[in-house]
Amino acid sequence: MKTRFVSAARALAWTIAVLAVMVSLTGCAPKLYSIDMRYTPTKVVPPAQNDGRKYSLTVAAFVDQRKMEDNLLLGRVIESDGTAIPVLPKYVKAADAVAQALREVLTRAGYSVSPVKPAWDLQEATIRPEWGTLLVGGSIDALDVTCVESLTMKKYTAKVRVSLAFADVRKKRIFYRITSESSASLDHIVFSEEKMEEQLNGALSDAIEKVLEGPETANRIREALK
Repeated sequence: MKTRFVSAARALAWTIAVLAVMVSLTGCAPKLYSIDMRYTPTKVVPPAQNDGRKYSLTVAAFVDQRKMEDNLLLGRVIESDGTAIPVLPKYVKAADAVAQALREVLTRAGYSVSPVKPAWDLQEATIRPEWGTLLVGGSIDALDVTCVESLTMKKYTAKVRVSLAFADVRKKRIFYRITSESSASLDHIVFSEEKMEEQLNGALSDAIEKVLEGPETANRIREALK
C-alpha cells in the first residue's frame, strides 16, 4: 500500500519536515510521533449476496468532519508531566486511509471496486455518471488515538466513528446510509508508536468491517442493483 500512496507520503513527509524546522527555529528540539494508518483485518468479511464482480462500485474520498483545528492530527501522547505530543499520519491522511480500508473490505467481500477515487461532497446533485454503477462515500465523525503515560503504566485508547452513504449513480439517488463505530484500548508498561498504531488500526478496521457484517448493507445493495 505504501507504493500506492507515494505522492501522499511525500506530501506528509514535507508537512512534518516543515513542522520540525519551525520548532527548531524556536530553539527547541522537535518531538512528534507518526503512525501508519491502514486496514488490518479483524474478522472474516461475509461474501456479497450477489455477483458483485458484475458491477462497478466506486469509493470516494471520505470527508473529514472532525471538530478540530488541524485534521492532519490523529491523536496525542500525554506524558507524565502533562506535556501533549502530537501524533501524525506516516503516509496518508485519515480521509484517504479510511477510504482505502473500505475499498479493501468491499474487495474482500467480492465486489468489483473501481480504481477511480473521486472527491464527493455526499450530495445527490453532485454525483457524476462516470462514477460507475454504485458510489460509496462517507464522513469521518470521530477518529482519535491517545496514549496517557504514568510512572508505571501506559494507557492506549482509540475510537473511530464513520458515516457512509451508498448511491445509485444512474439515478443519482442515495439509497442507504449507515453509521458505524468501534473503539480499542490497551494498558501496557511500555510505550511505542507501534502499539498506538495497532489500537487505531484495530478500531478503524472493525468499524469498516461492521458495515458489511450483517445482511442489511448487502440487501440494500442487491435491491439497488435490480
